[in-house]
Amino acid sequence: MIKFKEYFPEKHWWKYSIFIACTAAILYALFFIIKNFDTITVVAFNALSSICSALMPLFIGLILTYLLSPLVDIINKKLMSKIIFTHTKDPAKLEKLEKNKRLISVLLTYILIIALIVVIIYAFAVLILGQFIFSGIDSMVNAVVAYVSTYEASIKSWVAGLPEMGLAEYVHQFANRAMLWLSSHFNATSAINWITGISGSIVNFAIGAIISIYILMDKDFFAHLWRKFLHLVLPQKANAVLTETLSDINGVLSAFIRGAMLDALIIAILSSVGLSILGLDFAVFIGCFAGISNVIPYFGPVLGMIPAFIVGTFTDGITQGITAVVVLLIVQQIDCNLIYPKIVGSTTGLHPLFVLLAVSVAGYYGGILGMILAVPLAGIVQTFILKWVHAEEVKQAAEMEKQAFPRNSKE
Repeated sequence: MIKFKEYFPEKHWWKYSIFIACTAAILYALFFIIKNFDTITVVAFNALSSICSALMPLFIGLILTYLLSPLVDIINKKLMSKIIFTHTKDPAKLEKLEKNKRLISVLLTYILIIALIVVIIYAFAVLILGQFIFSGIDSMVNAVVAYVSTYEASIKSWVAGLPEMGLAEYVHQFANRAMLWLSSHFNATSAINWITGISGSIVNFAIGAIISIYILMDKDFFAHLWRKFLHLVLPQKANAVLTETLSDINGVLSAFIRGAMLDALIIAILSSVGLSILGLDFAVFIGCFAGISNVIPYFGPVLGMIPAFIVGTFTDGITQGITAVVVLLIVQQIDCNLIYPKIVGSTTGLHPLFVLLAVSVAGYYGGILGMILAVPLAGIVQTFILKWVHAEEVKQAAEMEKQAFPRNSKE
C-alpha cells in the first residue's frame, strides 16, 4: 500500500520552497514600492495629514496642558490651599474638596489668561488708535509728502526710464495684472475656504481648551494611567530609560520656555523704553513686537527692527529710522552678551554654530514656527545623543574592566 507521504517531497524541500516564495514576494513588494514610490508617498502623506488633522484638538489640548500646568499648580498650592481647607478625616469629603480645589484652580488660570489677553489687546488698540487720531496719520502723511518731494528728481528720472509704451499704458497693464491676480486668489471659493479654515481652527482650539481643562482637573489620574500603561507595555529597564528621557526632555523644554518668555519680556521693556526716549511713534507697540520676535534666534531681532525703521523713516525721516534700528541693535547686543546666555543659553548648552544650523534648517522646513522650536528641538536631540554617548562609554568601560580583571587576578 502506497503511503500518502510518498507523494510529498522531503521536509527540507518544503523549507527551501517557502524561503524562495517569501523572497520572491519581498522582492516583488520592493519593486512595486520603488516603481510607485511617488504615488505611495502621496497616499501615505495624505493619510498621515488626515490623521493629524483629526487629532489636532488633542494635540492642542496637550500643549495647553503642558504650558498651563505649572500655573495651575502654583494657584492650587499657594492660593486655593489657603482658601479651601481640607482638614477632614473623611476620605470621600477629602477627595471631593481636592477635586473642587483643582477645578477652581484650572478655571482661575483660564480666566487670568483670557483677561491678560483682553487687557493687552485693549491697551494696544487704545495706544494705536490714540496715536493715529492725535498725531499718527497727519505726521505720517506729511512725512510721506516731504519724503516724495525730497526725492522728486529721482522719481522723475525713474518715471522717464519707464518703457517707451508710455506711463498710462504701463499703469493700465499693471492694473490689469493686479486685478487678474486678485480675481484668481480672492474669489468666492478662496473666501469660503479661508472662512472654513479660520472656523475650523477656532473649533479645534476650543475643543483643545476643553480637553486641557479635563486633563488639568484630573492630572494625577492621567499621570497614574500613563505610568501604568508604560509598566504594562514596556520592560522594566526600557520603562526606566523612557521615563528618564522624558524627564530630561521636560527639563529642557520647561527651562527654555521660561527663559524665552522672561528674555522676551526684558527685551520688550528695554526696547520700549529706548524707543520712547527716542520719541518714536508706537514705541511700546514696536518694543513689544521686538520682544516677541526675539524668541526666534538670530533672525528674530531683524524682524523686530523692520517696523521700527519703517515708522521712523515715514514720520521723521530716514535718520530717525536708522537711529531706531541702532537703538534696537544696542538692546540686542546687551541681550546677546548678558541676558540671553544666562537665562536661555545655559538651559540647552548648544554651541552657537549648532543653534544657527538648527534655526536655518527648521526655518526652511517649518517657517517661523520651526525657527521658534529649533532651539528646544536641538536641545532634545542633544539630550538623546549625550545619553547614547554616555551609555556607550559605560559599556566600553565595563568591557575594559572585564578584560583587565583576568590580568589583575594572575598578578
